[in-house]
Amino acid sequence: MKNKLFFSVLLFFFNCLFFIFSQTSEVSSAKKRTFSVEDSVKFAIENNVSIAQKHINLNAVKRSFNTSWNSISPNVNVGAGFSIPMDESSYDYSYNISASVSLSFSANLYSSVNGAKLAYESGKLSFEDAVRSLELSVRESFYTLIYEKEYILLAERNLSIAKKQYENNLAKYNQGRLSEIDVLSAEVNYKSKIPEVEKARINFENDLAIFKQLLGLESNDIIELSGNLESRINLKSITLDGINYVSPEIKLLEYDLNIAKNDLLSKRFSAYSPSISANWNYKDSWTEPDVNNKNPVNSSSISLSASIPLDGVLPWSQKSTAIKKSVDSVELLELQLNEAERDLSRRINSALRSINQSQSSIKYKQANVNLAQKNYDMTSEAYNRGTKDLLSLQSANTSLMNAQVSLKNEILVLIKSILNLEKTIGVPFGTL
Repeated sequence: MKNKLFFSVLLFFFNCLFFIFSQTSEVSSAKKRTFSVEDSVKFAIENNVSIAQKHINLNAVKRSFNTSWNSISPNVNVGAGFSIPMDESSYDYSYNISASVSLSFSANLYSSVNGAKLAYESGKLSFEDAVRSLELSVRESFYTLIYEKEYILLAERNLSIAKKQYENNLAKYNQGRLSEIDVLSAEVNYKSKIPEVEKARINFENDLAIFKQLLGLESNDIIELSGNLESRINLKSITLDGINYVSPEIKLLEYDLNIAKNDLLSKRFSAYSPSISANWNYKDSWTEPDVNNKNPVNSSSISLSASIPLDGVLPWSQKSTAIKKSVDSVELLELQLNEAERDLSRRINSALRSINQSQSSIKYKQANVNLAQKNYDMTSEAYNRGTKDLLSLQSANTSLMNAQVSLKNEILVLIKSILNLEKTIGVPFGTL
């Protein structure tokens, strides 16, 4: 019985050592990095899995473009033959060597090369847009984390003040200088703020995990974010005067329209344009055992042919129907492009109004924070002199924190609004 107890204790001891060692190894293997917003963007572009996949797809489209002319590449065939008679009375062995070259050409070559070029240029634009979308997500996530960090600091400060008030009131109560109801009120106020701080920390950790995934980091990597919201306040009037911009969304629609027009041209070529073919064949053959016959029998031929399709002129034919569908696609894309251009103007004006409204709110909320801070300082001083009650002090503290949080939240709204406008009009981030 004693031996079993000894071995159980020993096993428990080794398990504890293994757990401590594994946790220590995990922490020591985690990489520690400090990221600014620009560092985050650069790291994400280099390591994000989605961007790597899109880069592979772009290379595939580029290869297709580089070889889009290969429809006129000649077909070359070389062959050789040898036959042995199965009849013992015959000794005629035969040999032959042959070669052929064929080439075909049609007007579809132009539409094929042009289509590959348009697909590659559209693919490059799509890749650049994907990189900018990732950059936007990284920047928004970065500043959201900065906001959450600063919010946690405010919440912890608020919690610390509430705790200190509770402890001071408890000491006064023990000295008989304060009623029990004031102590209970301070305790409720203090403990009600604990879940708020814990919730803020959990939200930060969850958003930090998403941020790591955007950057292509391991989940156990330890990162520190450098920066603050106040340094990103931009209260200057923002206009687009003098800024040359082209919306990536509009450019992509223009490429889609050009691709549709090229597809229509290709179908018309297929239905109406002639095709030309050329063939050259050559063959050498000789028969054994006539050893003295060293001259093989050879033959060669060249053929040229041209064909003109006629089913395109029939309105019910498959090619004619395909042309009509392509015409419909072009018209639909033209309507979509016109609507997108009108919608872009509306979105830009709406974004500029939102930015101006946020800038005005920030000015107001900055003044409100200063007033709330002054009110809290005066209320705290009056409370310590005994001329203000606890409820007044708690109310002043709550008003100060609400004003500070509201200001930081408005700064975050302004930052995101400017970033989204820059993404919409296709200018580098930081232009506005």
